[in-house]
Amino acid sequence: MDLKKTLTTPSWHRTLVLRRIIASILLGIAALMFVHSLIKQDPQVVVVLQDIAAGSKVEATDIGLREIPSPHLPKNAFTTEDDVIGLVAASTLSSGEIATKPRFVGTELINSVVSNVTEDSLSEEINMVPLTLAEPSVIPLLQHGDTISVVSQDSDSGLPETIAAGGKVILAGGDDPSTILIALPKTIAENVAARSLNTPLAVVLTGDRAHNNIAEE
Repeated sequence: MDLKKTLTTPSWHRTLVLRRIIASILLGIAALMFVHSLIKQDPQVVVVLQDIAAGSKVEATDIGLREIPSPHLPKNAFTTEDDVIGLVAASTLSSGEIATKPRFVGTELINSVVSNVTEDSLSEEINMVPLTLAEPSVIPLLQHGDTISVVSQDSDSGLPETIAAGGKVILAGGDDPSTILIALPKTIAENVAARSLNTPLAVVLTGDRAHNNIAEE
């Protein structure tokens, strides 16, 4: 096309030609975008296919892969089924939920719920302790992330004795419905584990959820 000749033609003709050129460019852009949308694939993540109870191990039939648009992709989402199979659900997982690391028992979950267990233990390694309670009927009332104190009865005075404060519930119930899994600084966790061998233990719910429940009442 002779651009010089086009620009010297009558204005209405020139306008028509320019419109056709612009229309061709827009059609070309639209075609490129369409082809790009066909080629581009959303990332695949692991999704729960059926409800998984808290404390249950994930089976291959419980999960599958689904494409999720990047803007809706949660942080710490699993992208491989093999990484999820065999993990223990920290709380009930609902069908259709995207599997993320803090929803399962492990380091990610501990990091998400444990912060400043005690000011004196910020630099101390955090350990998980399975704890069999003297009164397991309270376990269904606990939720992962709850702050608790571990208490017992003083053998001499018979009065309540706090063994550990500021513990975090990692798992309430599971394969053993009388057991909870809690996170504590290493030295405190070892003391609780030792005391649990020959002393009946109980827990007291503290922290924000306990205060909120009192306020609501």
